[in-house]
Amino acid sequence: MALSIAAMIGGLGFAGVASAVVIPGGGAANSVDPVVDYADATKNKMALTNATALSVTTGGTGHNLIVPYFTVQDGNMTVIHLTNTDTVNGKAVKVRFRGAANSDDLLDFQVLMSPGDVWTAAVTAAADGTAQLSTADGTCTVPSLKGVTQKFDTRRLPTSVGAAGTREGYVEIFNMADISGKDLYTVGTTTSTKSALYTAIKHVNGVAPCTATVIEPIMLKKDHTEETAVKAGFNTPTTGLMGDWYIINVAKTTTFSGAATAVTAVVSGTDSTAAKGNFVVFPQLADAVGATIDNFTADPLLRTANIGTTKTAAGVASVAPTTVPAIEAAFYDLPDLSTPYVVAGGTATAPITQAEILTGALAVKTITNQYATDAGISAKTDWVFSMPTRRYSVALDYRQTTPSRVYTNGIVGDTDPATAGVQAGAYFHASNTSLDSGKICVTSDKQAFYDREETTKTAGAVFSPGAVDKARFCGETSILSFGTSTSGVLGAALAAQFTETAAYTNGWGVIDVTNGNVGLPILGSAFIKLTNPQASAGVSGNYGITWPHRFTK
Repeated sequence: MALSIAAMIGGLGFAGVASAVVIPGGGAANSVDPVVDYADATKNKMALTNATALSVTTGGTGHNLIVPYFTVQDGNMTVIHLTNTDTVNGKAVKVRFRGAANSDDLLDFQVLMSPGDVWTAAVTAAADGTAQLSTADGTCTVPSLKGVTQKFDTRRLPTSVGAAGTREGYVEIFNMADISGKDLYTVGTTTSTKSALYTAIKHVNGVAPCTATVIEPIMLKKDHTEETAVKAGFNTPTTGLMGDWYIINVAKTTTFSGAATAVTAVVSGTDSTAAKGNFVVFPQLADAVGATIDNFTADPLLRTANIGTTKTAAGVASVAPTTVPAIEAAFYDLPDLSTPYVVAGGTATAPITQAEILTGALAVKTITNQYATDAGISAKTDWVFSMPTRRYSVALDYRQTTPSRVYTNGIVGDTDPATAGVQAGAYFHASNTSLDSGKICVTSDKQAFYDREETTKTAGAVFSPGAVDKARFCGETSILSFGTSTSGVLGAALAAQFTETAAYTNGWGVIDVTNGNVGLPILGSAFIKLTNPQASAGVSGNYGITWPHRFTK
């Protein structure tokens, strides 16, 4: 979102009508490069969009990335590394930070990566406790972030939450378009050269020029067509983004690290070949998108249609909310994970279909991992659960007198794979969600905890807060801390739950999220902290372990 960032550039006065588009590449079959023709406007084409499905992998490369968790709680800082493994083309990338409680936008901006480029940034806590982003990286960004400490914005959070709501969450990263590295352009009097945009973002002797007079008119344009996009240097987005993260606590000499989850646009559900998505470059402007917003997002707080304050288990939303839309979308709200990328755009149901495809790709039915709480080594364990697509099914409208859930119609899975497409069940609906302390919750079906000697607990103990007998996911990114009723490994506070005595000292567990046989879209890992009691004075004896969750579909 970056309300503060958008305000920096929202008044620059670049020409363009209040419009926006999702553009599929219209090139020839099997085309790779764009076609640029200065004599015949009809021949200007991006490479053919041929993706129709999405594939999800942890630790791979993809078109889009999800960092399941960031935190600045309890002295933590989070560092993100974003790599363009494409050594031919640049990438026009959108980065968005969302809050842990209800996925509210906190900060977003654009990163223009040259071929083989790496961009890094750190998220820390400011003196007033607000999360802030800083980078010394020279990769081009819109707006410029090098050497600027940018605070996260609280204007879409409840006033009662304020800065606290910025300290945990997750990160969405999108390849909006490739920046072609081919010699196809006329720049000045030189023909068959690289585009001015490519030249503006390409490192020269280790330094990216970041020529603002070239970048800003292109990246802030509201009404690109396929012709203007091609002539500007764009091509349909391809795979190649790789992401890594680490959480470090200097005072506690502990580090956790992992790889971002990669989402790849592929040819089909049966052909996992990486393909080309739609062009989805939207300007980083505070101007309102207007009446066409339903064509670009499934977020129920931004939409005007196909939403309701209740939703059946079959996915039918009804009873329109009193305020439509709850939030007036700005251009900087786009793209998001529901913006049509592998489906044809131009309709109000296209983003719902996109969100349904991604939610289905992320959906799992069981979550398994280890835990340790052995007092002899001061062991602590947190399990992180991140649901990056829940926002597109249900969101919390703070602007009502009593904050209430707003649902998007549809976004369903198959309850019976044997009859695919016949029996539909919503991932999130009025019967499986609830509100608790200003957060939307969904409850697991059941859980089982095992010690290391084959003993099992499946019932009888409760989780706190709330004394519930099943694990709950309260918040978009929630934390389950083992063997404690207070603070866990990560110092989580926004969406934390505690096992107390519900599990053994050490062992493993499995949480069932069958959810009517459609599963839930969940990512995450176990974070385990240990201390060596034999470490001598002056020697760090703290260790951090990160184990990705194991899932069944």
